Amino acid sequence: MARLPIRNRPIPWISETLIDFSGVQVELCVPPALYERQSTDKYFILGKSASMIEAMMENTETLETRNIVDVGVYKGGSVVFLNEVFHPDKLVAIERNTADIPALTHYCDDATRNDRLRVFLGVDQADQAALGRICRHEFRDQPLDLVIDDASHFLEETRATFRALFPRLRPGGMYIIEDWAWAHWPEDYWQKERGGDYFRGKLPLSNLLVELMLLCAGAPQFLRKVTFNSVVIYVERGPGALDPGFELSTHCFNRGDLVPKIGAAISPSTVYSSPTFVFRG
Repeated sequence: MARLPIRNRPIPWISETLIDFSGVQVELCVPPALYERQSTDKYFILGKSASMIEAMMENTETLETRNIVDVGVYKGGSVVFLNEVFHPDKLVAIERNTADIPALTHYCDDATRNDRLRVFLGVDQADQAALGRICRHEFRDQPLDLVIDDASHFLEETRATFRALFPRLRPGGMYIIEDWAWAHWPEDYWQKERGGDYFRGKLPLSNLLVELMLLCAGAPQFLRKVTFNSVVIYVERGPGALDPGFELSTHCFNRGDLVPKIGAAISPSTVYSSPTFVFRG
């Protein structure tokens, strides 16, 4: 299938799901096949759909990408894809799993890449101190241009990563959060089984999207724009100075009230209302 190149970053598709970067291939894979397939030398598995790839390229088509952080390595395909498409000066990836990915290690150790690519295994995305140390060591005083979070998809962990890394973006930089809407997808697995053992009992990640929208309204100097589709959130950094570790809620205003959480237990006395409805917990 022919696909139009976007600016100077064409995607060399050779099929609906396979990309060939001059002999290094990346295959797009979704569950359940994603869990079963493994990356091998010069052949990497990437847990994204073609529509996600195309939306990423559209949302970053004017973005200069010298410094990138990839949160959630999984099977290595994201590191390869981001490096081959954006050609950054430095790409740092973190992954909570401690297991080595031999194909990715071999790719990163190549003499043409080993000074630009760094993969840190065994790093919890919620460990803001560790993220800060990695950024200070790898990027020194240089700001980030692009952050992609495709890690746990848990609310608190994803929120902690945002608090640590979003302030490190330069004005106009892009922060991408993938798979935010899992609690609202209509399939029985999500609605009847509540996301299975992995997601059951977890607050929806959509709570973070609500905070980001309120942050855009209450503090546009920090967050210039937030857009989203059914799978991915795109956040553009504003020009205001912001310290790593900032607390989002201090900049989210709701006429003096706390912002209610989606999926949280509701007090019997709680009332939410609008001109068209009244909801009592």
